[in-house]
Amino acid sequence: METANPHRWKIIHVVNAGTFMSTLDVGIVNVALPAMAIQFGVPLSIVQWVVTSYLLILVAALPILGIVSDKIGRHRVYSMGFLVFGAGSLMAAISGGMAGMLVSRCVQGLGAAMIMANSQAMVRQVFPDRERGRALGMNAVVISIGTLSGPALGGLLMNVTGWPALFWVNVPIGLAAMMLGLRWFPKAEAGGSRQRLDYGGAFLLAAAVALLMLAATDSALPNTPLQAIVGVLLLILFLWHESRIDYGLLDRSLFAIRPIWTGNVSAFIIHLAQMAGLLPLTFYMQQLLGFSSSETGLYLSLQPLAMGITAPLAGWYRDRRGAFAPLLLGPALCAASVLWLALSPAVTVIGIVLHLALYGIGMGLFQATNNAEMMSAAPMNKISLTGSLLALIRYLGMIGGVALVALLVGDLGGAAINTETATPWVRLLFGVCFLLCLGAVGVGLLRKQPTSKSSGARIVQSNSKAT
Repeated sequence: METANPHRWKIIHVVNAGTFMSTLDVGIVNVALPAMAIQFGVPLSIVQWVVTSYLLILVAALPILGIVSDKIGRHRVYSMGFLVFGAGSLMAAISGGMAGMLVSRCVQGLGAAMIMANSQAMVRQVFPDRERGRALGMNAVVISIGTLSGPALGGLLMNVTGWPALFWVNVPIGLAAMMLGLRWFPKAEAGGSRQRLDYGGAFLLAAAVALLMLAATDSALPNTPLQAIVGVLLLILFLWHESRIDYGLLDRSLFAIRPIWTGNVSAFIIHLAQMAGLLPLTFYMQQLLGFSSSETGLYLSLQPLAMGITAPLAGWYRDRRGAFAPLLLGPALCAASVLWLALSPAVTVIGIVLHLALYGIGMGLFQATNNAEMMSAAPMNKISLTGSLLALIRYLGMIGGVALVALLVGDLGGAAINTETATPWVRLLFGVCFLLCLGAVGVGLLRKQPTSKSSGARIVQSNSKAT
């Protein structure tokens, strides 16, 4: 029987606070970019690096910090991550120019990577398997809310005060979380993996993601095809580089474990399809249906709300009955939600509501269960690396979703939507998402039914027999 940390339910609140801060800051500053551009006297093509620099440092540092955390002790990296993130937020709030803002966002991105690399690893460390699904279900809800509510909360704060408030709010939270982490996080886990750090792989990955992000967000510019081609070539070079070394960011021993490689592939697909669906619906609601920004945000909140209800239930089910059913049902519901829009002759309010709610339910079933299965299957000396790769895959999937939207409906927001021309391409986009989600169902079929003693269902069954 696994021993449970007596402070585990206090620790999960600290973990969720860090997860919320780091995911929220990916999108919360988007609404402030026009105001920053005016204040700093730079065009929007330059000020967009306020968002891009944060994501680039986050993506590049995640796998490196996962390895470092397993090596020197995740409680140190995790607790200091709150301090670094808070310091970056303070620097951003008092920035007087574009250069200072970019440096601040890079510091924030590094702190966010320190936090994300260890959030789910800490849950794995302090929770026994019989409670791990429920705890990671709560964390999955926070991930979704933080990722999707950034623009809405940013707009609310911008209506009340200026853009510095978007960063000031992180400072006291970061300091409090650091002190609580130093007090409660378990400390006896240093010295796990002794291996070299793959800085070359991190550079190649960051460069490839940077070019692909620029190609996706600036699809109308003449140099976009060149950026996309070079980005893809760098990504291929990264994979080739990883295949030639035994200390790479893509740890081959981890990807030999079936729940880990199937979980990563499924997560990439589901997050790609999620982002690819949200972006065009936002334009449809505002330009075709005439919704205001606040009304659009209210409708979009249906998805994290549905996920917030189902994710803890999915984690509870996994802890008692096993993971196989929700891992299949979740992607199947996601596929059904996008198929609904792909087959609809027009995008309507009812169709949007059904899609958002159904995809949120599917995401809740899948993400909580998938995260718990992956973290439970990871060797104890590599759980931070596993958690960092899971976070990395999530963001790569979101970037892939943006790229897919740019490829198929890249001019959707450039002018008023013409339903005769836009709808077929949007339907094609949702058709592609349907096929991707079906692929996630197929990957789920490759998972074995839980048979090991690590399964929560087996633990419950063995306990009931003993009594």
